[in-house]
Amino acid sequence: MFNTLRSRLLLSYIGVIAIALLVITLALLFFASRPGVRYLSTMQHLAAVGASNRQQLFRLVETGADTAAYERLLEQTAVDNNVRVIIADITTKQILYDSQRINSWLGDTIEGVQNLRRLLPNVDTNAITGVFEHSDGSRWLVYSQPVSSLGFGRLQIFYAAPEPTTLAFFRQAFFRPIVVGAGVALLLSILLAAGLANWVVRPLRQMDSAAEGVARGDYDQQLSLDGPAEVQRLAASFNSMSSQVKKTQQAQRDFVSNVSHDLKTPLTSILGWSQSLLDGTADTDAARQQAATIIHNETERMQRMVNQLLDLARIESGQLRLTYAQVDLQQVLTEVHDNLARRAQEQSTFLTCDLQPVPPIWGDYDRLMQVFTNLVDNAMTHTPAGGRVHLSLKPQEEEIIEVKVQDTGTGIAPEDLPRIFERFYQADKSRVRDNGRRGSGLGLAIVRELVEAHQGTIRAYSQPGQGSAFVVRLPAQRRQERPNGSRAA
Repeated sequence: MFNTLRSRLLLSYIGVIAIALLVITLALLFFASRPGVRYLSTMQHLAAVGASNRQQLFRLVETGADTAAYERLLEQTAVDNNVRVIIADITTKQILYDSQRINSWLGDTIEGVQNLRRLLPNVDTNAITGVFEHSDGSRWLVYSQPVSSLGFGRLQIFYAAPEPTTLAFFRQAFFRPIVVGAGVALLLSILLAAGLANWVVRPLRQMDSAAEGVARGDYDQQLSLDGPAEVQRLAASFNSMSSQVKKTQQAQRDFVSNVSHDLKTPLTSILGWSQSLLDGTADTDAARQQAATIIHNETERMQRMVNQLLDLARIESGQLRLTYAQVDLQQVLTEVHDNLARRAQEQSTFLTCDLQPVPPIWGDYDRLMQVFTNLVDNAMTHTPAGGRVHLSLKPQEEEIIEVKVQDTGTGIAPEDLPRIFERFYQADKSRVRDNGRRGSGLGLAIVRELVEAHQGTIRAYSQPGQGSAFVVRLPAQRRQERPNGSRAA
């Protein structure tokens, strides 16, 4: 029954209100237990009855009424005001008249009245106010004013009412307001809980529906940012997740499509040339040599692509282990420069470098060679004859080392720049390397993974027609070895 958010909100509101009412009730009970509070309203009522009755007695005295008229007045006063009227001898305190016929106190004495003047300072100072305990054990509040001026001589009139108990006073003074307040609070809590639940639950229901849509393969689900801040953050996270899942699914489809395409091309070539060898179409030594060369080159291409895919898979899954040691980046970049200098000369490209002294880093020498060789190789591939590829190394703030590979090549289109580190993505799919080999689109994806495995970052900057720059930032001297000196990427 209480497994929904709406019912739990309602239950929590009712619980809070119940606790608040309990605290208020206990506080009022404590307040009602104080004699000054509990007696005040009764004593004020007795004082009002006494003052009114005093005026009526004056009129009877002025008209010379008989004793029966006085008794009728006192009895009517007792009935109309729900009080007990007693007349006693002022000296002996013996009760001479009692308006209550049943359990009458006639002949008893009214003595030992506990004075309440201290507790009831607002009552007439000329009056007698107190608590009287009768011999039968009952306790009464009594009020009396002098009546000697009325010509009654040695008589005294008392107006009495039963002493209110704490519970009786509480029931009379506070029970009804508390019940009414509790009912209003309960109604308001139901309305407030319903409104709040709708405010919170509505976006959650939308989220539930959107999640079902994602489960069905509809990745265009986006939620409006409504409701409490926490729900808005959850909706924003869901929107981000949905977009990321959509991108991942698209990348997966692109991956399958690209792998299929990149494998189909060399396989088609291998199949065609092997068929020509089998059916005798390649019937000369030159033709057979050409067929063998093409089959060999295409096989190498597939092997490179498969190796790159395996490397990328190992890196992303954390299975590729990097052998960490102290690495001098000047030495790495010098070796990269020397390895590619001959190729730069052959394609009439200027390969220059500016390697400033920097602290050593902890990394995998061979994998760092792979990173920077790939970056320089790409730069040379996209730089025409007469262009320049510049390799720089310099320290940065906070123990960061920056390596920049900059070229004066064709550049990268703005729409391609955010995607160049994606697997199989090629900004210029028609480009063929100068050695006749087509790129696989995996090199930069592997470069990014290897750089991040070294706790570094890589960014690309480019403007079409003005060249490109790849900036790698690596932490200096950050040793993260395992006991065996290696670490999973």
